[in-house]
Amino acid sequence: MKTKLKQGTLSWEKARDTRIGSSEIFDIVRYYATDDELQNCGINAEAFREESPFTTAWALYHKMKQDGLFQREELPPELSDYGHAVEPYGATVLKNGRTQSLKRGEVFAEERLIASLDVSGISEECDMRPFDYGGGDVVPGMRFVCEQKSIMPARLKKGLPLKYIIQAQYQVMMSGADFFILQVMVLENDTTYERGLVAGMSVAKRKKHLAQNMKISHLYFNNNTHLEMLIRLCLDRFFSDVDNSNEPTPFLANDKQRNIIASIRANTFFNADKVLEIDLIAYLSAKERCDASDNKKAEIMQDIIELAMQNNACRFRDGKLTAQFDKAGRFLVKHND
Repeated sequence: MKTKLKQGTLSWEKARDTRIGSSEIFDIVRYYATDDELQNCGINAEAFREESPFTTAWALYHKMKQDGLFQREELPPELSDYGHAVEPYGATVLKNGRTQSLKRGEVFAEERLIASLDVSGISEECDMRPFDYGGGDVVPGMRFVCEQKSIMPARLKKGLPLKYIIQAQYQVMMSGADFFILQVMVLENDTTYERGLVAGMSVAKRKKHLAQNMKISHLYFNNNTHLEMLIRLCLDRFFSDVDNSNEPTPFLANDKQRNIIASIRANTFFNADKVLEIDLIAYLSAKERCDASDNKKAEIMQDIIELAMQNNACRFRDGKLTAQFDKAGRFLVKHND
């Protein structure tokens, strides 16, 4: 249901505090969807699991319980200030070639859900093209939502984050739109320093600077009804756990170590001062020994490489051991039979 809530206001913040928002949907789907269910929606389950969590189902459970265990992490300025600064320029670019006005900041909410849109509008002649994802073509008169994402070039080289697709599909679900556009904004010299400069510029200067230094592309996604059904199913599972006080685990047990650590960190903003006692000397000593060993290994490897260069050879032997460099440049050592 469309509301009169205005993004950035106190009433909007209060509404978000008691509802699941667009950026939180990914972590609910990540926790409650099976690999087969993801694959059936056209989502690469392995790549989906690889993506780092934004928060956790455990934290969102406590958000809905309103028991004080959920605290939202504040984004660093180089992300939040810069993102807010470039979004108006992105909307201006999206407006090119259109006769109808675009809407910014619409908010749709239900009892326990909320979706805050970046941009929304009606498709026109400039949108007529085949969908980049999903079958069919865009035709004039279709309702769309546009999710704006400023992405670092190095991150984009790894592929479009699947969490963005989940987020935008959720917004289509909440708004009743026909399709969504992901507006990908890439700053040519994307560094923390450059982002700070852009955020601090006047509106006119920023617009001119971004026109010269930012590449913007638009990806068109047809409404994925199967993915929408999965999002609803995962939300049903989540809210069933909330209603029945069935607390989700704080992290996915079979997740990668870096994601488990990220999940724990997202869980603990409410008790940031909690400190655990552990023998850190043991870890530090082991690390120092490991570092020393790595340094020694690197010195020996340099000697081996120099010997190979001097003799134009890549095979070696030492008593009962033989070794060689393989096609990938790896140094393989084995015992002789």
